[in-house]
Amino acid sequence: MRVLVLVNLSVLVLCLPALAGFALYPVALWTLARTRPQRRPRSTSARPSVSMLVAVRNGQAYIAEKIRNALELDYPPDRFEIVLCSDGSTDDTERIIRCWQHPQVKCLASSEHNGKAEALNRGILACRGEIVVFSDADALLDRQALYALVRHYDDPAIGGVCGQRVVSNDGHNLKNAQRSYIRFDSAIKALESRIGRITSNDGKLYSIRRRLFEPIPPAVTDDLYVCLSVIRQGYDFIFEPQARAHIRLPSRNTSHEIQRRRRIVSRSLHGIRMRRALLDPRRYGAYAVGLLINKVLRRLLPLCLILLFVSTAFLSAVYPAAAVLLVIQAGFYAVALTYPAVARVVSHRAILSLASLPFYFCVGNYGTLLGLADFLMGRRVTKWNPRKTDYQRS
Repeated sequence: MRVLVLVNLSVLVLCLPALAGFALYPVALWTLARTRPQRRPRSTSARPSVSMLVAVRNGQAYIAEKIRNALELDYPPDRFEIVLCSDGSTDDTERIIRCWQHPQVKCLASSEHNGKAEALNRGILACRGEIVVFSDADALLDRQALYALVRHYDDPAIGGVCGQRVVSNDGHNLKNAQRSYIRFDSAIKALESRIGRITSNDGKLYSIRRRLFEPIPPAVTDDLYVCLSVIRQGYDFIFEPQARAHIRLPSRNTSHEIQRRRRIVSRSLHGIRMRRALLDPRRYGAYAVGLLINKVLRRLLPLCLILLFVSTAFLSAVYPAAAVLLVIQAGFYAVALTYPAVARVVSHRAILSLASLPFYFCVGNYGTLLGLADFLMGRRVTKWNPRKTDYQRS
């Protein structure tokens, strides 16, 4: 009995500081960022040549709007091109793209579904711009988005710039929870950018110097891998919140969120493993620590939560403080478990918004746990069929 108590106490002692570390990371970033001057673009008139690269599969419902939006961006037409890569689409995507007889629009098509990484690797060869802007087919950009990105490249230390995703008003009951997560993630990016390098990129809108592109291997997230590749070459990768991409909610329903998180976690861990040299603080200093916390240890959070619950349940009969921790956890998970039922009968927005946060947190961590298991077991996701519609109540 004494051995079990000691083991569970050890688990508790390890888990609580780990959880505190996740909470303290933003505080540490904020403190460090306050010691750095605000990073501002050197130039207000830079207009480098730009190629927008878009990989799409079965996007007939939104690809025409994407092209129209891109052509309406405020950027000199003679210095801007749009390269669209259809990845084995089986609908009318390719036909719709080819209907745009426009000198700025290029269409590349593959008869086979090879995955997004292969489409981007093929598409980059057709890009002629000094700067390549990567954007998803369902992301609509503000008119000034390109300029907001490229004005930073007058600084030779900048190798990449990430944009800001903005979620539209449509979707299901988890929209407030998803928006809260996106706001938190954007705040982390902004603080990291003050220091010089972000640990998380956004595939909806980001850009790099074309000469810094390295081929994307299968089974990794393209946005994070490209970001890490640029940083590995000694350049900074920053966040620009004024470069906005408007999207629908990332998750269509609870099942989709689990699948999406599972895929992202597994693929991002594969990419970090390939760029593991960036985790060496002797070479990359504070950035290595941030990458470890934000992209590796965060993936271990589900395990930490499970161990914390089990250890407090065991120790609650011996230590009153453990019993209090157990009650807090049980209450949190009870709110999460009852949210689907609450969402069916309650229409009060404030209540739904508050109740959705624990539910979304648990759903996300379940998907993270599955992605972690896939990574550890060597399972790889090289291609998938994107879901851009079909919102349902959770």
